[in-house]
Amino acid sequence: MNCQLLKDHKERVWQIAWHPNGQILASCSSDKTIKLWQLMNDQYKLIQTLDDCHTKSIRSVSFSKDGQFLASGGFDAVVGVWMFDGSKYKLIQQLEGHESEVKGVAWSVDSNYLASCGRDKTVWIWDHDDLEFSCNCVLQAHDEDVKCIKWKDTTLYSGSYDNSLIRYTYGEDDEWDHKQFQIEHQSTIWSIDIFNKLLLTTSADCTAKLFSIQDGTIKPIQTLQGFHKEPIYSGSFSYDGLYFALGSADNKISIYKKDAIDELGYPHFALDQIFDAFEFDVNCVAFNPKNYLLAACSDDQNIKVFDLQL
Repeated sequence: MNCQLLKDHKERVWQIAWHPNGQILASCSSDKTIKLWQLMNDQYKLIQTLDDCHTKSIRSVSFSKDGQFLASGGFDAVVGVWMFDGSKYKLIQQLEGHESEVKGVAWSVDSNYLASCGRDKTVWIWDHDDLEFSCNCVLQAHDEDVKCIKWKDTTLYSGSYDNSLIRYTYGEDDEWDHKQFQIEHQSTIWSIDIFNKLLLTTSADCTAKLFSIQDGTIKPIQTLQGFHKEPIYSGSFSYDGLYFALGSADNKISIYKKDAIDELGYPHFALDQIFDAFEFDVNCVAFNPKNYLLAACSDDQNIKVFDLQL
């Protein structure tokens, strides 16, 4: 397995996110910076450092589907919005409203909405008009810290310290409706990823769960357990949905491959490989949107891009 090491952050790297073109990787850190890395001559080179928004750790980063916008969420309770001006990303707005740490940011597929979630138990929906972002709605459906958010088209999902998954949909009454699902995780839901009609959750209970999402329902398909001995902080589907990766506090990354379809037409995944990735916790894993490259980041300040040769 080939691996490229990306080093420049001075503290823990919390999250990484791919640009939709698959050539640029964003990383965010406790050092209060976002770094952008671009593939040049088969090597990832640092092309920009964004350091003019946050005063505390940056916990989350997300590109819009068209790559025009980049969002960040920090422990300073601020959401940053950056826009590409043709040569680099520039800060265009700092969104305030969360009462404490922002834990996640995510763009809707059409880029019309930006969602953020935080320790204050809320999910905020932001929209924009002529590049001016404002609060569309504040959703207070969780009982505890909201750890993660993920869009499926114009439907939003959130996971929380209260062990639950919540789905938000925009109703005919111009209000965001929600439905809560108790999905049998025994501890915090740390991440959500979605591919077509499959939803993947990871948890502090050392398991990952796979669900079918269609016709307004969430149906459990498979529980992955026994491979990691510590909380699983992150999960990511490959671009074609044939694989997904998990990253854990046990310093390991595991890869699962679709190997069967059951009698109801639901896929089943089996362990393909598991390996030591870092010297400390794996905080985030992210498959490239164009190929089988897998990016990951850790408490040890490093980022790695693995060519899994799947």
